[in-house]
Order: sequence, then structure tokens, then C-alpha cells
Amino acid sequence: MFSYRTILGSAWAITKQHKKLWIFGFLAFLLSAGGEYQILTKILNEDYGASVFDKMQSGPILFSGSFWSQMYQVCATQPRVGLGLLLLTSLLILVAFFILWICVKAQIALVAWTKTYLAAKNKDKVSSVWTEISSSDKKFWPVLGLNIALKLFIYLLFFLLSLPLIFLYFRDSSFAILIYTLFFVVFLPAALSISLIIKYSMAGVILDKQSFVQSLESGHKLFCRHWLVSLEMAILLFLINFLAGLIIMFVLSVVLLPIILTLIVFNMLIPLYIITAFAFLILILTAAILMTFQTSAWTILFLELKGGAVKAKLERIFSKTTKNRKVKK
Repeated sequence: MFSYRTILGSAWAITKQHKKLWIFGFLAFLLSAGGEYQILTKILNEDYGASVFDKMQSGPILFSGSFWSQMYQVCATQPRVGLGLLLLTSLLILVAFFILWICVKAQIALVAWTKTYLAAKNKDKVSSVWTEISSSDKKFWPVLGLNIALKLFIYLLFFLLSLPLIFLYFRDSSFAILIYTLFFVVFLPAALSISLIIKYSMAGVILDKQSFVQSLESGHKLFCRHWLVSLEMAILLFLINFLAGLIIMFVLSVVLLPIILTLIVFNMLIPLYIITAFAFLILILTAAILMTFQTSAWTILFLELKGGAVKAKLERIFSKTTKNRKVKK
């Protein structure tokens, strides 16, 4: 029988028992960085309108005309220096692409290995997760495309939501506040829906070997059939992530913050660096564990939804209440 407790319990068992997955969880976290929750946290930033306006003015360095015009001037006046800068820029681009490649492969490996582990009769003889990340297949580009599509949609949403805020940046207006509120009410559910569709589409590419277009179509159909279940799972995972983050921040602030302040007062730099690095490692470890747990949970849910009829908790409560009312009558 379908149960959120069973899904979350299985995901936590996988996360707890197979700590090697945390490496892939951290790499996948670098790629997704919050996913559907990123939208809410950025929108609720009080300086969001000003930051969007500033970013629109500056833009990414590699895509700015001033960067390449200055590069051209250097190449024209100092060819050797210009050639060195071009080689350095090319090397940085290659390194960035390699990091992107390993992050996408880690995301693929987490989803694929979770299904392999669940389907295996002998859990101790499941193939290594490193086999999944080193396998040569045609999943990389569709999964990368889905990640890019999600990012583009999020940035488009940010741009649309920033329009009234940019207006407020220059001039206070109650009309702009009203428009922003309406945009928020309309676009936030849309953004969450698109994010969940992308999750199902990725699972379709990785587990069902679908193409980019096919995965979007099947992900959309699956979400439309089980949108309430998807929403309930998203809320549960959000609460778990929020509570875990709250606990970690509380522990760090209560235990480590007084130590850090004491070290700063007495100017003890080496212990200060060690404690700061330790706190940073705790944050990295927390992000890796939560991402591994979340990816496993969504993969298990995807398999459950593909396997048969699933009812949301609210649907079951409503149907049970209706049935009791009919029995009383």
C-alpha cells in the first residue's frame, strides 16, 4: 500500500546505509542547489528587486561585450599576453564543463542506483554506484538539457516577478505592490509545478531511457495525474529540509559560535581556521545527506506512481470522511 512513511523510510535507509552516496549527493546539490525551493527563498529576499536590477545591468562576465572588447584590445596590442589570457579562459571553461559533467553524472547515478538497489534481490551484491557514473550512455545531454530548461524557467520567472519590484526600486507605488502580489500568487505554483515535472522527466530519461521531448511529455502527464501526491511530497521534503537546516544552524550557533568569538577576541588564528573549516564541512555534509535523501525519495515516488494507482493523503481523508457520512445516513 502506498505510504509516504514507507517512501521516506526507504530513502532514509538508503542514505544512512550507503554513505558513499553522499559524495554524489553533494555533487548533485551543486547542480540543483535547492531546486523548487530556490524560487521561494530568492523571491522572499527583501533586496531582490534591487539585486535583479543590478544583475541586469552588469550581466555575466563571459557574456558581456566589455569583457570581449577588452580581450580584443589586449590581443591587438599585446599578442602574447592576449594569447595567454585566451588559453587561460579556455582552460577555465574546460574545468567548468568538467565540473558540470561530473555533477550531472552524479545526479544520474543517484537516480539509477536507487532503482537498481530497490529491484535487487540481494542488496549486498548491487553494482557499485561508481559503475553508474562511469558508464557511457546517452542520458547526459537530455538530463543536462532538463537542468538548463529548469534554470531558464526560474530566471524567466525571476525576471517577470522583478518587473514590479524594479519599478518599486525607483518609485513607491501601491499598484506595483498589488501587481507583484498577483504575480507571486500565479507564478509560484506554476514554478513548483514545472520543477516537479522536470524531476519526473529526469527520472523518465534515466530510468525509462526516454528522449528529451518524450520525458517532458510523460513527466507532464504523470504530474497531471498525481499533482496532489507530488505537492504533498514536496511539502514533506521541504519541512524535513527546513527542520534539518534549522537544527544544524542552531547547533552551530550555540556550540561553535561562542568558540569562534572567543578565538577572535584572543586572536588565535590557527584554531579559528580549524573551527571555521569544521563548521563549513558540517554544512557541506548536511547538504550532501539531504540531497541524497531527497533524490532517493523522489525516485521511489516516481516508481510508485508508474507502478499503479496512488491516492494522495488528502484524497484518502476526504473519501474516508464521505464514506463515514454515508454509513451514518
